[in-house]
Amino acid sequence: MEENRRQVFIDEDLSPRIAGDLRHRGRANAKSIARTAYKGMKDAELLRALASDYPEAVLVTGDDHMPAEHKRVLAETRITLAVIDPQHPPEYGENEWDFEVAQRWAHKMEQQAKGSIVRYTLAGGRTWTLRRRPGRLRGVRAI
Repeated sequence: MEENRRQVFIDEDLSPRIAGDLRHRGRANAKSIARTAYKGMKDAELLRALASDYPEAVLVTGDDHMPAEHKRVLAETRITLAVIDPQHPPEYGENEWDFEVAQRWAHKMEQQAKGSIVRYTLAGGRTWTLRRRPGRLRGVRAI
């Protein structure tokens, strides 16, 4: 039932087309941060604004460092975070990977426990943990 679905926000580090594609596939609750009044907000400010306006919202992001960098704000706001793992197989381009993972697991992202942080790949989602070795950063090329 549509009225029971949680609001899903796609972070600005992901293509706004992901939200449009989710809506096209029947998830009217999906919005891109890039196309809202939250556009351009720094992460901490965004998390607090979402918690105030949409306390049950899920923020989908490609920023695998957000949970570590904003640990205190996430604990304070209890915003649910769905992280699309930036480490993707070479046969996927970055945008293709983001679209595929978001489409495949949007229903699970909506069902995450409030305040939980889950990292998603094609294989599914697991509770986010800090990686021992730094992974590839989104938008940064290896030298």
